[in-house]
Amino acid sequence: MFLAIDIGNTNTVIGVYQREKLVSSWRLVSSHTRTMDEYWIVTKLFCEDANIDIQSIRGIIIGSVVPVLTRNYLEMGRKYFGLEAIIVNQELDLGFELEVDQPESVGADRICNVAAARQLYAKPAVVIDLGTATTFDVIDEKGDYIGGAIAPGIYTAGYELSRKAAKLSNIELVKPRNYIGKNTTEHLQMGIFIGHIAMIEGLVKRMIKEYNRDQEFFIIATGGLSGEITNNCSLINKSDKNLTLEGLKILYNRNTNDTVA
Repeated sequence: MFLAIDIGNTNTVIGVYQREKLVSSWRLVSSHTRTMDEYWIVTKLFCEDANIDIQSIRGIIIGSVVPVLTRNYLEMGRKYFGLEAIIVNQELDLGFELEVDQPESVGADRICNVAAARQLYAKPAVVIDLGTATTFDVIDEKGDYIGGAIAPGIYTAGYELSRKAAKLSNIELVKPRNYIGKNTTEHLQMGIFIGHIAMIEGLVKRMIKEYNRDQEFFIIATGGLSGEITNNCSLINKSDKNLTLEGLKILYNRNTNDTVA
């Protein structure tokens, strides 16, 4: 078995894989105040609750966009598992090319998403990751990463609006009853939720038009709100909340010789 750890700005997802199978996974807040020892206790309790023998963990892979938390999990692996974690970056054997100006600037989460999408789904493709930021990653017909876009995430946009406008409170981010809202809640839901979908559709359509090779793109959404967004966006073919974890699994298997993990 091995640990796959996806560290984002808002949440961290920890998964335990046995060979190709995701045995269990958990989501926790990406807290900068927890110590390395606290992360160990949390991980240990998760495993015990899922009846996973912690001693059976033989490898760790970390995909992170938060350097300080990367260090905490790296040290946790060394102290409590006696393992040196694989850190996802452009220097790994990815199985594909990063066809961008600065490959070293591509986030680990985006590398993982591309690794999974190119293997699991049709190509060319666009991966939309709905997190703190909403990222768009374009995969060409060969399976290489050729670029994308970054926009404020839907929760980020909603939070900033409510923070800066005293009379606008936080609302449930779901499809409103009416497109022409009849109250402030519906106004916000239309502007934030439907507005985000309109942004997604507009950007993806422009990306596909620029690619201009008369090929049908497969569109995948991942992240916390991917299911709700997919249900209301006909452009998206598939919602896959475990896409980043699957990418970590693929990269772990590609960069180790451990055949019994």
